[in-house]
Amino acid sequence: MSNEAMNPRELPGLEAEIELLARETDTPVEIVQEIYTSEHAKLDQAARIKTYVPVLIHRHVKELLQTRRSSFH
Repeated sequence: MSNEAMNPRELPGLEAEIELLARETDTPVEIVQEIYTSEHAKLDQAARIKTYVPVLIHRHVKELLQTRRSSFH
């Protein structure tokens, strides 16, 4: 799923979210974007209530990136 498939109104906030996760996890933005986009598609499709999807995605992606980082060290 590419950024074009997401709601265009979310893109400025989405970019900031991805950059924040990249800084928090010391991960390249491109990798964070790929994982974030994938997880967003999965969770958004499965969620019945969309209100907390961004918070859940942030937590989940951050967890994935931290796990990924610790497995490389």
